[in-house]
Amino acid sequence: MEKNAFSRAWWMVVLAAVFLLAYPYLHDRVPFLKDKLRAYNFYESLRNTQPKNKKNKAVKAKAKAPVPVVVNPPTEVQISAYAADNQFHGLTFLTPFFEKLRQKKGQIRIAYYGDSSIEGDLICQTFRDSLQKRFGGQGVGFVGISNPIPGFRQSVRLSFSNTWQRKTVIDKDPGRFPFGISGENFRALYPRPAPPDTTQAPPVLDTAPAPKPIVVNHWSEWGGSKSFFGTRTFSLARLFYGQPLKDSLVHAKGKIRTSYNGRSREIPLEGSDRLNSVVIADSLTSRVRVDFKVPGTLPLYGVSLETPAGIIVDNFSLRGNSGRSLMRIEADDLTAFQQVLDYDLIIFQYGLNVLNAKLQDYSWYTREINQVIAHFQKAMPGVPILIVGPSDKSIKSGAIMHSDPSVYRITEAQRQSAMDKSCGFFSFYEAMGGEDSMVEWVERRRPKLANLDYTHFNSNGAKVAGNYLLTFLLGGLNEYELAYQKRAL
Repeated sequence: MEKNAFSRAWWMVVLAAVFLLAYPYLHDRVPFLKDKLRAYNFYESLRNTQPKNKKNKAVKAKAKAPVPVVVNPPTEVQISAYAADNQFHGLTFLTPFFEKLRQKKGQIRIAYYGDSSIEGDLICQTFRDSLQKRFGGQGVGFVGISNPIPGFRQSVRLSFSNTWQRKTVIDKDPGRFPFGISGENFRALYPRPAPPDTTQAPPVLDTAPAPKPIVVNHWSEWGGSKSFFGTRTFSLARLFYGQPLKDSLVHAKGKIRTSYNGRSREIPLEGSDRLNSVVIADSLTSRVRVDFKVPGTLPLYGVSLETPAGIIVDNFSLRGNSGRSLMRIEADDLTAFQQVLDYDLIIFQYGLNVLNAKLQDYSWYTREINQVIAHFQKAMPGVPILIVGPSDKSIKSGAIMHSDPSVYRITEAQRQSAMDKSCGFFSFYEAMGGEDSMVEWVERRRPKLANLDYTHFNSNGAKVAGNYLLTFLLGGLNEYELAYQKRAL
């Protein structure tokens, strides 16, 4: 009996050892293991085969100690924070923005464009919240009529009817309507009448039932969020819309009914310009609803929840965007929105969607980003632009995760674009600590700061990243104010 028990135990140990040895091989070939569990390879760990990038050594040497998850901006900041020595940051080109912050007068508006890194208002919401606490302002800014994942974003409550069509600049079929400042447009959908049934005899006229009228409701509702101090309420809400296509048979624009604070009023949409706006709420509130009676030929762009003074940050995130697609927003539309919204800073955060570890030369991406920057600079002259490089991303080398070497190359390509086009530049890759920092954020930081895809920040990591960017900009403001005081003496 004891001999059989010992034999079973011995075989269990052998089978466990075989499984451990085979696991790295199985992990790459079994979908469940690959998606749900992490890989390991103790042979590579013992040999310490971690690849090095000589160009990244200086960046990695700048890695910081673990950063706590905080929301409030630091009280003292340095312009060189999170940047390698003597690297281009271009904060001089952001002087007009710093002057607006110094004056603290009127509304200071920021357009934050990006890919899935800022989807759901991640990074951006921390950035907005801290700036609003310091410089004032309420409201989440520009929001669409609908959203494919409305519950994901925590900084605004958005609900809507399922009778909207949404088109974006990254769609394969972008449609015929122009895009708004967010790279989106929306139009009301109406059901097409069903074709007559020719397989049955037509009914006798006096006995045929009267056709039921088709009633289609189009509505959207935007509400403040208690997740952040500045997004709970807003005192001004505006709806933005365009004009029907010139070859459209329907030129009527329709009307809307707004409801907030127990009040309701009907507003005709009478604007005839390329871009039109109408106030849908003009007193402090936490919610506004709009019921639409508009034709399907009228492009709608979204609403802005804001206050007349203080910081407003608009999140314009589109998953899968490399930045190039922004060229689909026509210059005349950018100019029209700038005349109404008056942006003081534009931020571009792209790069993750063009990473390719095998690609050595990214000069083509520098040229591509230069074209996008020139497009905005021509349409919105005088508005400073900040280029934000992507975060670190890890890929598998054997069975161990290491930085994708193209992250460094993309960062340098974007830095070159900023230098070419007189823009500011900030690198999340360098702020995180450079090479292999994403591995640390996923595997060793507590709480975890990134997801197991080794690409995207989680909510904790997005807070840290938002404060990195905030520290960078406030460092530039600090130096600008010191220089201003010296000139005043």
